[in-house]
This record gives sequence, C-alpha cells and structure tokens, in this order.
Amino acid sequence: MKLSRWGAAVVALLLSVSLAACGGGAGRPDDVAVAASMLPMPAIDDTDGLVIHGEKVADAELLAAARAGSLNWYTASGAESAGLTAARFQAETGVKVDMTRLPSGKLNERVLSEHGAGRLSAGVVTITDPILAEGFTAAGVFAPYRTPTYDTLDKMKSVVWNDGRYYTAYYSAYAFAYNDLAVEPDEAPGSWEDLLDSKWKGKVGVVNAGAGGTVQGLADFQERVLDKDYWDGLSAQKPRIFDTTSVQLEALARGEIEVATTGFNSTYGAEKAGAPIELVVPKKGISGTFNMQGLTENGAKNPAARLFMNWTMSRSGQEFAAAQGFVSSRTDIDQVPTGQYQLPKADDTGFVVYTPEDAKARGEDIVARWNRKFAF
Repeated sequence: MKLSRWGAAVVALLLSVSLAACGGGAGRPDDVAVAASMLPMPAIDDTDGLVIHGEKVADAELLAAARAGSLNWYTASGAESAGLTAARFQAETGVKVDMTRLPSGKLNERVLSEHGAGRLSAGVVTITDPILAEGFTAAGVFAPYRTPTYDTLDKMKSVVWNDGRYYTAYYSAYAFAYNDLAVEPDEAPGSWEDLLDSKWKGKVGVVNAGAGGTVQGLADFQERVLDKDYWDGLSAQKPRIFDTTSVQLEALARGEIEVATTGFNSTYGAEKAGAPIELVVPKKGISGTFNMQGLTENGAKNPAARLFMNWTMSRSGQEFAAAQGFVSSRTDIDQVPTGQYQLPKADDTGFVVYTPEDAKARGEDIVARWNRKFAF
C-alpha cells in the first residue's frame, strides 16, 4: 500500500536512493527482502554444481571456486537496481559481490584508465551505452566468454556480441507515469497522445534528449513510431526539463509535476519505495535501449566473475531483471510481470529498441533538433 502523504513518500524515495548509491557490498541490508518481494526466490539445487530453475548455472568446480572468492562488479545501472541485483545474486549463489556504480560516461573513463594502467580490478562491467561497450572491446577490456546458455543466446537477435566478448544483459524500457495523488483515476493518461492534452500544460516533466541513450531512444521513438509531429505537441505543453531521472522522479513524487516520461525500472523502484506514482504501459508501445555486460581479462581468471556472467544470462537472472522493470534479452522465456505491470518481450512489435546503428546514424541530429524544438 502506498503512503498517503507526499512528504513521507519523498522521504522514502530519497532514503532508498541515497543508501543504494553509497557503493560497496551488495546494497542495502534489506535488499534481499525487497528482491524477494519483487520475485519469489527460485528453486535452487547446489548438491552437484548450481542448478536454478532447472537450468545449470555452474558445475561443482566453478561453484566451489566462486564461493571461495568474490566479485568486483563495475556497473552503470541505476544505484537501486544494481544493489538489488547484487543482493539477489549473492542470495542465489552464495557468492559475495563488491559493487561500484557510476554513470556510463564516468564509468567508461575509469575502466579505460585503469585498464590502460594495468590495474583494472573489475571482473565484470555493465554499461548502458552500446557504443562504449564497442570501445571496451576495441581497447581489449572485454575477454571472450561463453556462458552455459551461449548456443541458445547466439541464435537470438542482438544478444551475443563480438563472439561473446559482451552480451545484452537486458533492455531498459521507457514509458510514462503520473502522480496518483495529484491525478484522479478518471483523469489519468493512458496513451502517448494523452500527454498532449492541454490540461497537462506546465505539468509534464521530461529528461532532455542529450542526457543519455535511453532518453535519446525515447525521442527517436516518439518521432519515428508515434508521429513525426509528436515533438511539436509535447513542446507546446511547456514541459519542465530535467538533466537526470532521479531529480525528475523527486519532482513527480512531490507533485511539482503531475505526469512524466520515465524509465520504467527506476520509476518502479520509486513506486516500491512508497512514492505516489503510477506507471503506464501504452498500447502503441514503448522504447528500449541496451544494457551491455562483459567479462574483463581479470574476470576471465575469476570464478566468481564467470559465475556472475552465467547467472545474468540464466533464466533466473533474466527473470529477476524483468521483475525490476527491465525487458529480458532472452526471448525463449516469458517476460515475468513487474509487479502489476506487464512489459512486452524483446521481440514483440510493441517494444522498439534504439540500436547502436540508430545512435551512430541519427543520435547527434536527434539531440540537436530536440534541443532546438524544446528551446533547451
């Protein structure tokens, strides 16, 4: 049940984000319980290796070696989701995770700097920009690795990259949400077109298209899939423009804005933390962007890092990502619900992925034109 007062909801939201962003360990002490509330723990058998959901994740030798060590994970995923993922992995495998979370640009600089100096300690790196993942491959950061599910994954579109040097761990999804204390149920927006209704003028929040790949992909989706004039209608709403999703969500939780185009995962996390926010999965579809993950040269020697890669691409790891509000990269399994919400599968027509090729061909132009249109 959601909190009945905006102030209490905002406190809960800010507390969850600040604790998760501290870095180190597997996140907050209650992350295992929060993760279990999102998705019940699966059936686990470790009598002869590690079998989760009937799928072999590690043989006995790898499991024993992994449990005797630990994993250093660098990630650009949201702080809260990264903490939950680390805690869930540790709960399912018994392997400790030390997590370092940075935005993609800063993470890219740190990884390349440490790799160049020969002191990259991360065994696994997760990056939300596929072009930066390509750069890691070119620089020799990522080592080729075949998970136990490699042959299955390799048959799927855009999951295995550069012969296993990195994988699409899952996709971020972008839709919209509203403050359900400020907006009456019969007034709530249900479609992308509803956001253009004049009643929302001055009450809409958006993150600028140059802030990252997810919002760049959303801008592309709005123009190419919804309507070539969609930006005209949205800019006419005089939206409040934010530089980051976290600040946008704080404003939405406080009621400073009433509706917002938002990343599904981070917004669902805020809702779970008690913010008075309701998400919408529009019938016309949602936009998606890549989250790439690879094993480093150091990780190739680390059993815990190899197990983390195996788990991420296993059914269990994929289902937990979906339960948090990501879209699973595996299309051979069902997309489990995110609480009360049902996101599409990666190969559904309603899920439109912004590809590296799209970013290279149109990215700079999209951002430049969006800035002009929204006078940003």
